[in-house]
Amino acid sequence: MPADGAPKQLLLERRRSVDAVWEAFLAKGVQPAGLSGEILRSWQRVRDAYRIDPALKRIPRVLRKDELDERRRRSEFLRLARPILADFTARLGLSGHVLSSFDADGTMLSIDGSPATIERVAEIDFRPGASWAEDSAGTNGPGTALAERRPVEVFASEHYVAAWQPWTCSAAPIFAPGDPVPIGIIDLTGPWEVQRRSALAIASAIARAVEERLRAAAGVRSEVVRFAFRAARCSGDAILAVDGRGRVIAQNEAAQRLHLAESGNLLPGAREALARAFASPAHGDEIPLSLPPARDATVTPVLYEDLVVGGIARIPSRRREPAVRRHAATHPARYDFERIQGRSAPLRMAVEIACTAASNSLPVVLGGESGTGKELFAHAIHSASLRSGGPLVVVHCGAIPAQLVEAELFGYEPGTFTGGRSGGNPGRFEDADGGTLFLDEVSELAPAAQTALLRVLQEKEVVRLGGSAPRQVDVRIVAASNKPLDEEIRKGRFRRDLYYRLNVLPIAIPALRERPEDIELLAQTFLEEAERAVGRSGLSLSAAALAALRAHSWPGNVRELRNVILRASATSPREEIRPEDITLEADIVADVQRVEATCEPPPPKPVATLRDAVGESERTALLAALEESGWNFVRAAGALGVSRMTVYRRLARFGIARRA
Repeated sequence: MPADGAPKQLLLERRRSVDAVWEAFLAKGVQPAGLSGEILRSWQRVRDAYRIDPALKRIPRVLRKDELDERRRRSEFLRLARPILADFTARLGLSGHVLSSFDADGTMLSIDGSPATIERVAEIDFRPGASWAEDSAGTNGPGTALAERRPVEVFASEHYVAAWQPWTCSAAPIFAPGDPVPIGIIDLTGPWEVQRRSALAIASAIARAVEERLRAAAGVRSEVVRFAFRAARCSGDAILAVDGRGRVIAQNEAAQRLHLAESGNLLPGAREALARAFASPAHGDEIPLSLPPARDATVTPVLYEDLVVGGIARIPSRRREPAVRRHAATHPARYDFERIQGRSAPLRMAVEIACTAASNSLPVVLGGESGTGKELFAHAIHSASLRSGGPLVVVHCGAIPAQLVEAELFGYEPGTFTGGRSGGNPGRFEDADGGTLFLDEVSELAPAAQTALLRVLQEKEVVRLGGSAPRQVDVRIVAASNKPLDEEIRKGRFRRDLYYRLNVLPIAIPALRERPEDIELLAQTFLEEAERAVGRSGLSLSAAALAALRAHSWPGNVRELRNVILRASATSPREEIRPEDITLEADIVADVQRVEATCEPPPPKPVATLRDAVGESERTALLAALEESGWNFVRAAGALGVSRMTVYRRLARFGIARRA
């Protein structure tokens, strides 16, 4: 048995069992038993809706080379995924396996791995350009993951087509931020008899890594489009900012009155017209656009790094109105101090200092790791201050391209930017006049922006780019950083004099691991929120689940805890959430890495069945590690080479309780 491979006898037994179910389904129409819901639904789709021939030998839909080259060229997903796929290919070795990527239509875009295996799978058209969507290839890993919108393993004869059955596919979908439909698929395929037990976890880990890159890229590009939107504002015209897929990022009131979008997306006809306009754009050129109900609309593509990242659509007004200055970048304070949950001493100390800050207008620096709630504190300080009637303007400094930061913060005069507003544009400081400006990730500001910010704090006035006349502003600054600013000063990345101007009232927000007594309260609060979000009721956390939550180190802090509870609430098959229902992403990645590095274990002592042997071996090893460590779960997990969550799951599975 190869490292990380399932025992051959178990695989053979599973193969024979599924073979029998498949043959009965095809020959007699017998309802399959013992299959996962994903496979059962897929078999029914490909038989009844797609009428796939189980004797199929080759894929019926394969792109020509020029068509494949064009699809690859236009695929943002593939461009961002390539370095991640190359890294995993190098680290995993992929002996006997192939790692491939597919687009939203189920067409293979790339394949890497064992050359011999690549050659073998090409015999069944498992190659770039071939469509492995279910309506083309029947039940298979990439196609079924695409249809089910979730990670799927298709083992051997779970494939509907007999020619695909020598293989096992483990596939995971990739989602762009805010998009419920997958934009791509990652798949790990190998011969069924050497199936990797961790294959689905590996595919899912790669998919999450690609999603993180997509999320980061989308944040930067959306900010570029928003900047163009703010620069394009003019009185009367209906203005929409859209991303490259036709989703509406921002729109003014005139556009809202025209009802040009539905659920955040342009109507289908408008999306198609937009795609044509974006096919061969020139930066700054206005392109006629049919945008029902407006027939005289135009769109100006927005380019970033030579790629179309969105556009500004404009529908001219039938009448002109006087210009009105708006705080377009402002947000009402969504949270107050009552929303900050926790009774621990470190948190209450932070809240006490924040309440003091709310009673004055001194600059504040919120320090803490990502996910600790710095923006929550900023909202609460503004909400409780005398400035609560004024605007709260949020600036995520790390998400603004360096070349746009100064224009964003301080505004610009007419003629400074090609295609900008004829009357210039106010910056975020002017937008925040009379209120609060929250500078999140302030440590990411470029040196030039730091210098200009220092001047504003000293003089209480701004000078727009391209101008010379100062403009008085009355703004309270709340800054936040997940990096220690004193350390950034030592590394020469942050100005010392700016630090002293900002750091008048420092507030240290504790990490979640520093206040473990708050975990249960937060978990229960998030559980109530999750019930409303996923449409369930009566959910609860078992004592073992709470113990597992308290044992985790929470690198993602409160944000990670909220996401974990939301995921468990959506996926738990029971109303009571147990340790096995809780998925911690850091533990998944760590487990995958450990599994990949683990050699084949020694054979267990003979018992009644192979399953009993594996279970008894695990139980014995777990008890020995716990006794050796004095029932310290951290040390026991380290000795066993697994995560703490795995230890808790095994305790629950074997019914082991700590001895008195």
